[in-house]
Order: sequence, then structure tokens, then C-alpha cells
Amino acid sequence: MRKSGVDDAPANRLLAALPGVSGQRLLAKTQLVSLSVKDILYRPGKPITAVYFPLTCVISMMTEMKNGATIEIATVGNEGVLGIPVFLGVDVAVSRGITQASGEARRMSVKDFKEAAKSDEYFDIILRRYTHALLMQIALSGGCNSLHSVQERYARWLLMMHGRTNVNVFAFTQEFLSRMLGVSRARVNIVTGALERAGMIKHSRNQITVLDWKGLEASSCDCYRIIKEEFARVLV
Repeated sequence: MRKSGVDDAPANRLLAALPGVSGQRLLAKTQLVSLSVKDILYRPGKPITAVYFPLTCVISMMTEMKNGATIEIATVGNEGVLGIPVFLGVDVAVSRGITQASGEARRMSVKDFKEAAKSDEYFDIILRRYTHALLMQIALSGGCNSLHSVQERYARWLLMMHGRTNVNVFAFTQEFLSRMLGVSRARVNIVTGALERAGMIKHSRNQITVLDWKGLEASSCDCYRIIKEEFARVLV
């Protein structure tokens, strides 16, 4: 993780939803940072020292089991903020926060975040609305991971990545995808092959190119649409 230059134009939808003065005041307390794939921002049971407002990166919230198994419970992109436990009065992480798509984010100290949430009515309101949508995503992920097929979840995952990055090419290893989806690497290979034969994606070493977004939406479970619409509704 490295510090980057300062850019006064927020590309984060949560920050952009704030009134001008409120948004600028908050932005002044953040620092622009560049995050790389697999950067670990939070560890379960460890103190949260900063919150992150993604601009062009995407961050995964991962649940970890004692046997080392992992699965993604939510993603945080340019629609929100990583660090909601702090807003709820908890300064210790309960999940692993790891960068799944490299890019920039706005980082804010926990102290400044708490003060802003307490003193800025507009910020408090938008955080409450975002928290609702994030909890809905986490709850929906539980059912999705249990009830929907790996192919449906694979498609949903790619669609959610696209919605936050607006790119068609992703640099992911099969091992990384297996950890995100909570399935074996062999299963990821099978689904990748099926989607490639259907003409929806092209797979090469450590890279996936999406060729047919409409086809991918048709292959996804309805969770993608529900999550997308809920975040759009709360960030008005």
C-alpha cells in the first residue's frame, strides 16, 4: 500500500451524495491511497485503525473459519465505505478486509470518522442508509452462498465487480476466485470452462475477459439485481 497524490474530485458515491460543504469538509480529512490486489486492510479480532472510501478499487469482506476456509460475505466499492463497525461503536474487525481489485481509495482515521459521524447530520444520515444496504447485502449473501449454484454466484460476482470498476478485464487467479466463492479450485475451473464455452467470458492465465454482459446477467441469480437496486435507492 502506498500513498498517492491528492485529487479533490471524489469518485465515491457515498461521499458524492453529501451536500457540497459537508462533502468538502469530510474530503479534507481523508488521504488518497493506492491499494494493490491482496492488500489486507483488516484482520478479524484486530483493531480497526482507519476506514476506506473506495474510488477505483474493490474490497472484499471475508469470513474465515478455524480450518482456514474462507468465503466472501460482501464487497465494498465506490458505492460505500469499509469500516462500518466503527460507525456502530465497534473498533475491532470481525472479518478480513482484502483488496480484490487494485485502485485508489480515500482513507480516514477512525478518530476523524467518528467525529464527522457525530457532528455532521448529513453524514450520519447517509451512513445509516448505507449500513442498511450493506447489512442487506451480507444477509442476502448468506442465502445466496447456500442456495444458488456456483455458476450463478460466479456470474453475480463478476457483475458486481464490473459495476464498481466499469472494466471488462480482470486479473484473477483460479485460487483467488475459489477463496472468494468458498468452493474448490476444481469447481471454479469447471464453471470458468462452461462460461467460456457459452461465449460469455474468455479465460487466459490469471485473467478473465467478459465478452457478453447480458448473457452473464441471465446466468446470474437475482441477488445481483436486488443488491444493485438497493444501493441505488439508498444513495439518492
